[in-house]
Amino acid sequence: MTLEFSLFFWQLMVSALSIFFVISLIIGFNSKEKSFLFYANYTFFLLLYFIITTPYDFTCIDQLQSSSFRSLRWYSQVIYNCSYFIFFLYFLDVKQHLYNFYKFIIKVIGSVFTIATLVFIYTIIVKDPNIFDFFYIYLFVPILFCFAIYTLIKSCQLPGRLKYFFITGGVIFISFAMIALFFPIMGWSFFNIDVFLLFYLGIFIEQFVFALGLAYKVKLINTALLEKSLENQHIKENQNQLLTAQLKEQEESILELTAKAEKERVTHLRSEFENQIHHLHLVSLQNQMNPHFIFNALNSIKVFLIENEKGKAVYYLNKFSKLIRYILDSTELDSITLEEELTIIKLYVNIENSRFEEEIKLSIHNPNKVNLNTIMVPPMILHPFIENAIWHGLMLKEGEKNIAIHLSNNEDKVTMKIRDNGIGRQKSKKHIGRKIFQKKQIGLKISQERLDHFNHRQNLNYAFKVNDLKNKKRQAIGTEIEFIFNAQTPDA
Repeated sequence: MTLEFSLFFWQLMVSALSIFFVISLIIGFNSKEKSFLFYANYTFFLLLYFIITTPYDFTCIDQLQSSSFRSLRWYSQVIYNCSYFIFFLYFLDVKQHLYNFYKFIIKVIGSVFTIATLVFIYTIIVKDPNIFDFFYIYLFVPILFCFAIYTLIKSCQLPGRLKYFFITGGVIFISFAMIALFFPIMGWSFFNIDVFLLFYLGIFIEQFVFALGLAYKVKLINTALLEKSLENQHIKENQNQLLTAQLKEQEESILELTAKAEKERVTHLRSEFENQIHHLHLVSLQNQMNPHFIFNALNSIKVFLIENEKGKAVYYLNKFSKLIRYILDSTELDSITLEEELTIIKLYVNIENSRFEEEIKLSIHNPNKVNLNTIMVPPMILHPFIENAIWHGLMLKEGEKNIAIHLSNNEDKVTMKIRDNGIGRQKSKKHIGRKIFQKKQIGLKISQERLDHFNHRQNLNYAFKVNDLKNKKRQAIGTEIEFIFNAQTPDA
C-alpha cells in the first residue's frame, strides 16, 4: 500500500509540476512578467529532481545512482532551492521595496550555488559521491534552513498581501521537507507514514499556494492598469471641462464688447474670436494625441531604471526630452514646416526603435528635391499615422518592418505617400478587436478635423486619404496614407 501511495503521489507531483511549468512559461513569455518566468524555472528544476528520484525502475536512473553522478539528486535540490529564492525576489518585488536585502540574497544565492557546483564537480572527479552527500546534509541544509527562516521573517516587512502566499507556501514546504530529510537520518518515524509522502504533499501544497499567489498578482496588475486608465480618462475630462469653461468665458466677454462697439469693431472682434476658437480647437485636438505616447515613453524609462539599465534610460530620456521640446514648441504654433514635421517623425521612430531593438526602418525619398520649408502643416499631423503604422501594422508582423515616405510635386501640388509593409487594416481590425479599431477610426477623424480647421484658417485645401496596399493575389501587403499639399505657403 505504501508503494502504491508513493507511486500515486509521484505521478501526481510530476503531472502537477509539468502543468504549472508549461502554463507559467506561456504566461511569462506572453506578458513579459518575470515572476512567471522564474516560477517556471523553479518548477522545471523541481520536476527534474522528481524525475531523478522516480520510484519506478529505469535502467538509466539505476545506472546514474550507482555512478559517480549519484549526488545529482542532491545537486538538483541545490539548483531548485536557489531558483526558489530568485522567484521570491521577483514575486514580491523585493528589489523595489528592500533593495539592500535584494542585493544580500543575490550574493548569498550566488555564493552557495558556486560552492555547491565546485563541490559537485570535485566529487565527480574523485569519484566519491559521499563528499557531496555530507556537504548537502550537514552544511547546505542547515544554512538553507536558517536562510529560509530569515527570508520568511524579512518578507513580513514587505507591503501588500502577496507576501502571505509566499509565507504560507514556504512554511508548509520547509516543515514537510525537514521532516522528510531528518526523520530517516535520526531513525524517527512520523505516525508510521512514509516521510517521502509528506515531502510530496508539502511540495504540492506549496505549488498550489504559489499558483494562487501568481493569479492574485495578475489581478493586482490588471487592477493597477485599470486605475491608471481611469485616472487618464479623468484628467482628459477635466481638461475638456476647463477648455469649455475658458471658451465660454471668452464668448461672454466678446458678447459684452460687441454690444458696446460699432459695427466695424464688432466685425473685427468676431473675426478675432473665431480665430481664437480655431486655434484652441487645434491645440485641444493635438493635446488629445500626446498623453498616450508620453505615458508609454515614461513607462519605458521606468522599466529601464527598474531593470538597472541606466545607460539605456539616459539615452532614451535624452531622445524623449528632445522630442518633448519639439512638441511643446509646436503647441504654441498654428503651423510648422513639413521639414520640421518630418524631423519630429524621425525622432519619434528613433525613440520607438529604442524600445523595439531597432526593428523598424524609416526611409524618406525626395527625388525631385521638393522644398519642404515652403509647405506649412499643422503640428503633429503625421504622428497618429506613423503611430498606427507601427502599433497596428508593423508590430503584428513577422520579419522586416519598413515605413517609407515618398515626396513628389506636380505644378502647384505636392504629394506625400506614407507606406508601411504591415498586416493591413482588415487583419489589424480582426487581431486587435473592434474597440481598439474604433479608437483608430476616431484618431483618423481627429486628424481630418484638425486638417479641416487648418484649411479654413489658412485658406488651403490640404487633404489625405487611406489606401490598402495589396499584391496580385489581392492579399494585404501594407497601408498607404496619401497627403496632398499646396506647394507654396499662402500670403498672410
